Amino acid sequence: MKLLLTLQPSDETTHQRERKSIILMKTQHKLLIILMISAIILFAGFLTILKIQQKQTSILVSSGIELQSGLLRTATQARSEVIARTVYDYTYWDDLVNYKNNPSESFAITNLFTLFSSFDANAVWVFNLQKEAVFESAFVEESIPPFVSLSDSILDFVLSKKLTWFYIETDKGIMEVHGATIHASDDEARLKPAEGFFFIGKLLDSAYLSGIQDLTGGNISLSKVFKENEVKIDHEILVSYPLNNFQNTPIAWIKLGSKNSFLEVFKKLSDFSTFFLAGMVIVILLVFFLSFRIFVNKPLSKIFSALESRSQADRLQLSKLKSEFRHIGQLIESYFEQQEALELEIDVRKKTEAQKEKLITELDISNRELKDFAYIVSHDLKAPLRAIGSISQWIHSDYHDKLDDDGRMQLDLLLSRVHRMQGLIEGILAYSRVTRVKEEREVIDLNKLVKEAIEMVAPSEKFTITVDENLPTVNYGPTRILQIFQNLIGNAVKYNDKDAGIIDIHCTENQHNWAISITDNGPGIEEKYFEKIFQIFQTLKSRDEFESTGIGLTIVKKIVEGNGGKISVTSLPGKQTSFTFTILK
Repeated sequence: MKLLLTLQPSDETTHQRERKSIILMKTQHKLLIILMISAIILFAGFLTILKIQQKQTSILVSSGIELQSGLLRTATQARSEVIARTVYDYTYWDDLVNYKNNPSESFAITNLFTLFSSFDANAVWVFNLQKEAVFESAFVEESIPPFVSLSDSILDFVLSKKLTWFYIETDKGIMEVHGATIHASDDEARLKPAEGFFFIGKLLDSAYLSGIQDLTGGNISLSKVFKENEVKIDHEILVSYPLNNFQNTPIAWIKLGSKNSFLEVFKKLSDFSTFFLAGMVIVILLVFFLSFRIFVNKPLSKIFSALESRSQADRLQLSKLKSEFRHIGQLIESYFEQQEALELEIDVRKKTEAQKEKLITELDISNRELKDFAYIVSHDLKAPLRAIGSISQWIHSDYHDKLDDDGRMQLDLLLSRVHRMQGLIEGILAYSRVTRVKEEREVIDLNKLVKEAIEMVAPSEKFTITVDENLPTVNYGPTRILQIFQNLIGNAVKYNDKDAGIIDIHCTENQHNWAISITDNGPGIEEKYFEKIFQIFQTLKSRDEFESTGIGLTIVKKIVEGNGGKISVTSLPGKQTSFTFTILK
C-alpha cells in the first residue's frame, strides 16, 4: 500500500491545518466523554453494591428485632405462667366455691393469704356474682397499702372471657392481674354458669423485672412512653412489649435492650467492603485520569501546537511521541516533507495495529478479572465460613504431609475453629426453632422414645444404662422430647470420666406430673455452677478440652419450661450428677 502526500497552495494548507486541529479537539472531547462514562458506570456499580449492603443490613436488623421481640414476649409470658396456673387451678375448686358462699377465716389464712408468700403475689380478690368482694387483701413491702379496686367493667370482662390476664395502674406501679370465673371441680372446661370471680395481682417491681432480665440476658426497663423498635449506634437493639389493660389498650411497655453481635460483625464487614470498593473506584478513576493526561492529552497538545505554530521546535517534539501518536506525528511531518519515510509509515501502521490488539486483549483480560473479582467478593460475602472451611479442608487433604508439626497444628486448629463456628450457628438455629417453630403434640410412648434416644447417642460398651420399666405415655411434641433425652443422655456419656459408666433413667409419678431423672456416675458439678450450665454458650470446661457449643442444656430448659415443666440438677462432685425434669399429665 502506498500513501502519496503533496503540498497544496498556502490557503488550502491553512484550511487543512484548521481541519486537523478541529479533529484533534473532537478526539480529546470523545476520550474525555469515554472517561466520564466509565466513571459514571463505576460509581453506579458502587452505589448498587452499597444499596445491596444496606438492604442486607435492613434484613439483619429486622431479623434481630423479630428475634429479640419474640424473646421478650416469651420471657414475659414465662414470668407470668406460675400465677396464671395458680388462678386456673383455684377456679375449678369446690372449696373455693364453698368459701365464696360461706367465707371462712381459716380457709383464707390457709389458702389465700399464703399466696403472698408462696407466689410473691401482691393482691388477691374473691367476688360473688353480685360483684361484692368476699375477700380482698394486698401485701407490698411488708405493709398494707391503699387497696386497688377492680371495676364492674373488669368483672364483666372476666365473665365473658372466663380466664384472662391484663395490667392495671396502681399507686404502687403497674400490676399484672390474672383473673377467672369460679366453677365447681367437675366443670374444669367452664361450660356451666360461673359461681364468682377470683383474681391474683403481681406488681411489676424490680424483682419481677430482674427475673425477665435473667431470662433474656439483656437490659430490662419499664416505661409508660411508647417508642418504636430501634437499633442504636452501638448496635444495641431496643424492643418493646405492650402491657395492655382489660380493654386491650397499652398502659405501659416493657423494654429490652441487647447488643446484637452478628449485626456488629456484619456492620464492620460491610464498612470494610464499602471502603474497599470506594478505594477501588477512586484508584481506577485516578488511573484513568492519569492515563488520559499522560498518554492522550499531552501527545494531542503537542500535535495541536505543531499544527498551530509549524515551528521546528514543535515539529521536533512530534518525533518524541509514543504509541499511536507517533504515527500521527510522522504523518504531520511527512505532510511538510512530501514522500519522505513512506515505508516507515507502513511499519508504524503495523506496530500500531499490534499495539491496538494488545490493548484490546489486555482490556478483555481486565474485564474478565473484574467480573471474576466481583463474583468472588459476592460469594465470600454470602458464605465466608463455608469458603474458609472448604479451603482449609483442601489444604489439610493435599498438603498435610508437606507441612511441619507447627503448620499442621495450626491447620488443625483452624479446622476445629471452623467446625466450632458451624456448630455454634447450628446450635443458635436449633435454639431459635424451639420458640419459633411450633410442634403439634402427640401421644408419645416413653419406653420407645428413650430406646430411640439411646440408639442415637450410641454409647460405648463401657456404659451400663438402666431404664425403669413401664415408662408412662405422655402428650408432647415428638421432636422436642427426643431432644431432651438425647441431650441429657449425650452429656452423661460425653463427660463421663469413669472406666465403667453407669446411667440410670428413672420415672416418678406425682399428682400433676411425671418426674423423669437421668443420673450418671460422672465427674459431677459443683453447686455454684447449677444455674450457669443452663445459660446459653456456657461450658464448665475449655472447648479445646471438650468440644461443646454450650447450647444443649439451654435448649432442654427452654423445651421443658415451654411445655409447663421444670428442670433441676443435683450432684455430688466426683461421684454423680442427676438431672430431673417434669412433664405435665
